[in-house]
Amino acid sequence: MSLHDAPSHPDDDEPAEDPTARPARPTVSSALAPLAISGVIVLDRPRDPDTDPDTDTDAEEAAEAQLSALLGQHTSPLALPAKGSPPPAGNAYDLAALLRTVQAPERALAATAGWLSSERRSSPATQRNYIRDLSWWLWWIQARGLHIGDVPTMETDLYAAAMRDAGLSANTRRARISAAKSWYTYLRRADLATTNPFDGMEPPRRDASTTRFVSGEQLDDMLVHAVLHESTRVQAILAVLIGTACRISSLLTVEVGHLTYQGRLRVVNLPVKGNRTHPVDVRPFIGEILDAYLTERGTAPGPLFRSRNGRPLQRTYVRELIQRIAKATGIADHGKLSIHGIRHSVATALLEAGEELSAVQALLGHASPDTTQIYAHPKSLNLSPTQRIDQRLATAVERRTRHPTRHNPHGTTPAHPRRSPADRDGSTGLLR
Repeated sequence: MSLHDAPSHPDDDEPAEDPTARPARPTVSSALAPLAISGVIVLDRPRDPDTDPDTDTDAEEAAEAQLSALLGQHTSPLALPAKGSPPPAGNAYDLAALLRTVQAPERALAATAGWLSSERRSSPATQRNYIRDLSWWLWWIQARGLHIGDVPTMETDLYAAAMRDAGLSANTRRARISAAKSWYTYLRRADLATTNPFDGMEPPRRDASTTRFVSGEQLDDMLVHAVLHESTRVQAILAVLIGTACRISSLLTVEVGHLTYQGRLRVVNLPVKGNRTHPVDVRPFIGEILDAYLTERGTAPGPLFRSRNGRPLQRTYVRELIQRIAKATGIADHGKLSIHGIRHSVATALLEAGEELSAVQALLGHASPDTTQIYAHPKSLNLSPTQRIDQRLATAVERRTRHPTRHNPHGTTPAHPRRSPADRDGSTGLLR
């Protein structure tokens, strides 16, 4: 793709086109109009005497004056637009207009086109995400009156603080910082920037995953139910989701021709972003379920999973299928279980069973082990010492209720004596 063809000076007075026609390319002013500057960043916010405690001491005033002198021009009142505002650029034309707004040379537009066309960003959906994320940094540069090739390092931290102040999640902030950092790396290769202001920056910590997941035993129950009560297509869908831990995009785009062999191993080459495939071996049990389905479907080319009229399946169908089976197997909050929740559950179950992080990372196709580590968070709860604390407290209370006069000088007996761990589950407490 190229950004050279983007219009430099579109006509702001051009009459509106017919709604059914192709929309006009956004102008610079229309791209920036919703992004009015308002508020101030955290470092610059004045004290509110009605809400803040009275800490107006001479020492603190002197410290604030010293801090302001240190920060200098970097503390001008500026905040990002409210959370949920549309991005300054949503496509290549918007991005070209925004680059020209910050007085980027034509070579920078060409370099940006090359950056977006590189292997990692070759997917149109990935390109859109990078365009949107980068556009926020370009908006910041424009609002701060900076030049793209010579940005002070402090600006990146002020930008991060403004994102925090706008209430953006850690994952959103990481994505925007990562896009800008990657872009600068490319600009340096093209000799269009002397430094990368994001180098050495501390990235925000990832948000803890809130995805609804199920245990390994519950995954087993779901597949058992499918084998006993569902069609061969439903069995195969669930078997592939669980057996390969694939994404829904891979499930919907995998074709019959993606099933092959590498030596003795049967392999499914799952389509992933970047026009690549991710090979995952198919072991005998999953293979038997797939073969039973293929016997009914046939081996004609096309999507592996398709509807009765031959069309590719929809996400909504797969999501409803998962939730229906989860409900049938008695899983709580089955309506909150997503398609990604199955992938999450497989990864978590493997990590809890002691599988090496690197092996799970390879299965999921993650570029970084940090991404895989997100799925390991429940393990720390299962290994938590709270189980020992709970049993110790239960044992202590049980002893005192069995011998009330020994531990109670008044000789009274509790109204509701509690049962010991042994009474509850047939085992003795760990700390007894």
